[in-house]
Amino acid sequence: MKRLFLILLALSVVAGCRRSTTPPSDGGGGPVPNPESTAVYFGIKTDSAFVYFDSTQSSSSGTSIDTVLTIFHSYISSGGELRVPHTDTFLISGRVFKDTIYIKGDTLYQYYTLVLDTTNPSPDTIRLKYIIGIKPLTIGYSWTPISGRQSLNDTIKIPLTETCTLLVRLDSFRIDSSRAQVLDSLNVDVPGGSFSVFRIAYSRHAKGFYNLSTRPVGCFPISGDTNATLDSWDTLHIKPYFGIVLITGKDSTQFNTNMGSQFEILRRYRAFV
Repeated sequence: MKRLFLILLALSVVAGCRRSTTPPSDGGGGPVPNPESTAVYFGIKTDSAFVYFDSTQSSSSGTSIDTVLTIFHSYISSGGELRVPHTDTFLISGRVFKDTIYIKGDTLYQYYTLVLDTTNPSPDTIRLKYIIGIKPLTIGYSWTPISGRQSLNDTIKIPLTETCTLLVRLDSFRIDSSRAQVLDSLNVDVPGGSFSVFRIAYSRHAKGFYNLSTRPVGCFPISGDTNATLDSWDTLHIKPYFGIVLITGKDSTQFNTNMGSQFEILRRYRAFV
């Protein structure tokens, strides 16, 4: 179940302030938006680098703190769309993640792609589009950042003891609801300085369905259909022509089985330094 939690948690993914009386400039939005202007608007620049302070607190495993170096690489043009590869390097843990941001017209988005590589009977791939922002940012504007449902056909084997294995047969995954909204403008203080930003709130509710059983029969009396629900909330503070300044978030995951429920809370904080 912990691996399934990590799979669901990976989708939760993108995400005290003083109220500002003067909203930050949104940069307009021209009658014919183009990828290049949108990239500049959201602070995405070729070969630019940003350093973030990153902290995650788990209700089951404690707190981890790291710093992250994000480097955007050269643009790859594809018709009316820009693909902007970037690499996140966690300086303390040494983890490296590669991803791509897509820009088309006035929309900034990315894909969350997960491959369940248990190869039994064959690998499953979950690929969901996530809309990060639409320019020009205006207070009160809202959109649906992510949606979709996908059937799965894969089995995860989790050894419980030397002689007993838990089989998790994945059935389907769906996004029940999601919402993004520009709440207001305010001043926010982060290690990198004080910025006037737009505050965007994201919320998602997702559910995964799967079946549990043990092999060989009788090693533990576990069987039956069950599900896991994931609710996540993110607040993104963004300054046009500069980019993301601060991200805070919270995920709550509940596993529901015929043996009871297990609850996990994860809190995240990432600030520009």
